[in-house]
Amino acid sequence: MRDCCRFSPAVTGPARVRADCSHGRFHGLALAVALLLSACGRHTLPPSLADLPPVTSGKPAAVVRQPELAAPPSPRPVRTPSPLPEEPARPTRGLADDPIVSSPWADEKRIEERVAWWINYWQTRASARFKRGLVRMGRYEDFIDTEIAARGMPASLRYLPVIEAGYYPVAVSPAGAGGLWQFMPATARWMGLGITPLVDQRFDPYAATPRALEFLAELQKRFKSWFLTLAAYNAGPGRVERAIRDHGGGAPRDDALFWSIRGRLPAETRDFIPRFLAAARVASDPETFGLGDFVKDVPWTFDEVMVEGAVSIDVVAIAAGAPEEQVRELNPHLVLGLTPAGGHTLVRVPSGSGSGFGERLAAIPEDRRVTFTSHEVVAGETMSHIARNYRVTVAELRAANPEVEPRRMRIGTRLVVPRVPAPKPVAGGGAVGEQLADPQPAGGERVHTVKRGDTLWRIARIYEVELQRLLAHNDMEADTTIRPGDVIRIPPGNR
Repeated sequence: MRDCCRFSPAVTGPARVRADCSHGRFHGLALAVALLLSACGRHTLPPSLADLPPVTSGKPAAVVRQPELAAPPSPRPVRTPSPLPEEPARPTRGLADDPIVSSPWADEKRIEERVAWWINYWQTRASARFKRGLVRMGRYEDFIDTEIAARGMPASLRYLPVIEAGYYPVAVSPAGAGGLWQFMPATARWMGLGITPLVDQRFDPYAATPRALEFLAELQKRFKSWFLTLAAYNAGPGRVERAIRDHGGGAPRDDALFWSIRGRLPAETRDFIPRFLAAARVASDPETFGLGDFVKDVPWTFDEVMVEGAVSIDVVAIAAGAPEEQVRELNPHLVLGLTPAGGHTLVRVPSGSGSGFGERLAAIPEDRRVTFTSHEVVAGETMSHIARNYRVTVAELRAANPEVEPRRMRIGTRLVVPRVPAPKPVAGGGAVGEQLADPQPAGGERVHTVKRGDTLWRIARIYEVELQRLLAHNDMEADTTIRPGDVIRIPPGNR
């Protein structure tokens, strides 16, 4: 086991380097190809930046639909925009020289009208949701600010995850865009982020943030306007390029050009710039807008430890001596709470808990490191049949059992099932087989009588208690053997 490394995202970026090391060589080549192709025009090579799908879904996660804005008038408006007669207050703390927020075209009347609409929306109907996003922002903003500054990019980009995902790292849009930066799968893979049934780096803020900023930087080099860049980020660079070619009239690529082609873009993209401008104004000074009654989460710090082979998150937490929920929150990219078999995985644990982790994990027998349910194959079963019975996908089941070839699966093969089986309903509301949770005695402590197939992890999930609390309450260790008929005492309360 490798010694752990202390990491504070507010100060430095080793997590990014480590998390991305397997993709660095590919990513460098991908960026070089993108630059070459953008200079060469049409091509027949693999997909370039112009052919990529949008980073986002084109439809932001959890945003109410708005009526389409009218197409811009013809002919093309003059290049000096006219502000509203009485321009509203525009507090932009720390963003006075930001090239996006301070663009003259941010004051164009119809853009300003939509900015005002979004500000009112977040002050009223969506105030609670907006504040939750700002609370979560505190966890990651120091890391993101450092990454933005290192690239010399506009500071206001720190507010892009506010409108994309509410700073919720596992947010997924209806179209399948995921993470703080709402990467679509194809774009994420093109940018070097790994996506498998067990690990999805779109949900890892420390891996996805550098990739998102690098993608934005490439778009900015191409479109030479932050309004056009954000539009391309939302709708896809190919769509914006076509709108410029067909309706730009040969005008220079600047923020004014966005106005000329705005009516030719999808409705969500037309409103994307006003929504971003509104978010920057409100989030940079929420007190002025009556949204200051919240406290941001403190920046997260953590240690990084190396895990070999398949280990479930609850076992990682036990080896780290840390609360399981914190370990899960630090590793949202481990989508099933399980590290992949057959390799090494860098895992984050709360700051200070990485010391001695390797020795404590080594002391746990290998057959006790995955506390998920297991299944013994019987005659006539296929992997599809087993996955369906346990309500998991075949891809998830195969990822948890990479050494098993589905077409050569033998009777007696034991499979790791990465989720607790759901009880099958029967008439009358019961379940086939066993009763999952024992009833709570009146006035007494809850207990569970161990049944065939039970594990300590499964019992903890049934009663919604943390595994560590269950072990401590019963004076047990993670590798304690339990047998049918044993009585497990359930600690009071839940997680």
